[in-house]
Amino acid sequence: MLLDSCFLIDLMNSDEGAVAKLEELTERAVPLAVTSLSVVEVGYGLRSKQEQDDFDGILSRTEMVGFEPDDARRASRILRRTEEHGERVGKIDAMIGAIAAGRDEAVVTRNVEEFRRVGEVRVSPY
Repeated sequence: MLLDSCFLIDLMNSDEGAVAKLEELTERAVPLAVTSLSVVEVGYGLRSKQEQDDFDGILSRTEMVGFEPDDARRASRILRRTEEHGERVGKIDAMIGAIAAGRDEAVVTRNVEEFRRVGEVRVSPY
């Protein structure tokens, strides 16, 4: 299960929904992963040593997944397809969605509509 950037931020902010979702996934022993893209996206916004330590603590319990050439091709197809259908998807979300689709994994996110527009991706909201 891939953890989206918004989920990671909400975890760091002790959002009740995110904390409950993490507890549920942990209880079910679901393997958790974070994309390198989310690490950049969240890491860029960290403003203190405590935030960095909290983020590192989350990352230490997850697998980190890179953005591979097949993911890049898939993401570009997603972006073209959604634009052709008059829908917009953020580039980072398209790339995260491409990684999830390539691994046949769901994305844990509160950004449900964005990932549904990506298509090919199962969404696990919280």
